[in-house]
Amino acid sequence: MGYALETLGATRCKEIASGLFKVDKEYGGVKLNGFCPIHQPTESNPSFVYHFEGDWYKCKSCGVGGDLVKLWEMVTGGDFLGFKKEYVTDSGSSGGTRPVRKLALVKPKVKIIVPDVFVSEDDLTALPPLPAARIAELKTLRGWSDQVIISQDLREFSDHRGGKRIAIPVRDDQERLCNIRLYQPGAAEFKVISWYDQLCKACGGKWKTVGKKKVCRACGLGPNDYGRTRLYPPPAQWKPGRLWLVEGEPDLLCALSNGINAVTQTAGCGTWRDEFSEAMAGRDVVICFDADEPGFKGAGAASKSLVEHAKSVRVIVWPELMGTKP
Repeated sequence: MGYALETLGATRCKEIASGLFKVDKEYGGVKLNGFCPIHQPTESNPSFVYHFEGDWYKCKSCGVGGDLVKLWEMVTGGDFLGFKKEYVTDSGSSGGTRPVRKLALVKPKVKIIVPDVFVSEDDLTALPPLPAARIAELKTLRGWSDQVIISQDLREFSDHRGGKRIAIPVRDDQERLCNIRLYQPGAAEFKVISWYDQLCKACGGKWKTVGKKKVCRACGLGPNDYGRTRLYPPPAQWKPGRLWLVEGEPDLLCALSNGINAVTQTAGCGTWRDEFSEAMAGRDVVICFDADEPGFKGAGAASKSLVEHAKSVRVIVWPELMGTKP
């Protein structure tokens, strides 16, 4: 039994909790179901549960959990003494006169680390190798070498409409499969997308679209999100010396094929994170993003962060012809 339940009782715990997250429904007179205030206060899937008869909460989506005091601390940025002062009298019982503050959509004041999710190795091994014709095309048009195609374990992905994409596995320093980036050469939009679950990982159900999001027809949960921006390849695979920061997996594979010590981020040039700069501490870094407006902005953001950590930072300014189309 948590401190709040033991001290205040289930009814008061329910009142306090209902002010800490957006409640969708109450079930069985014992728990509240609603939207997680921790990992995504504006989510559309009610995956968060608080059990006021047992004083515990759990988010089925991001995996966070604890008791009411911990929930209050994470949402408000306060501590145990703050909770006690807010809701408990000196005698140890509920004050009863202090109103419950409504904090349903208050942004947490502490850094929340969302647990990683990983793609099943079975999903990768189920994908066939790239056909010889596709390999020949990539060598000619993209400058990818046989060695890199093999070392990066590139495969072929077919969607439900018969479309073909190149599957690029993305692993972390522990060799865990974090994502499979799906590249479609020549596509006008969505040229590179992240891996997505074909069926619900919780129950095997099929997806339906509610608003603009997918949810399981059977259990209502959403798919895992593998699209978090990452460094590819991970730092443990970088060679010593100058590091070339390129834009996107296709350019990265071309650079590696030509013996260049290169890295990219997996979610576009506008998704740079300070932790990436920390991984490049003490290195000479050359940024060579695309010669377009997003590339210029992305290079500016990355260089601003990198100068705090890297030994040196240079940005390639392409000639005008690089920004034109034939």
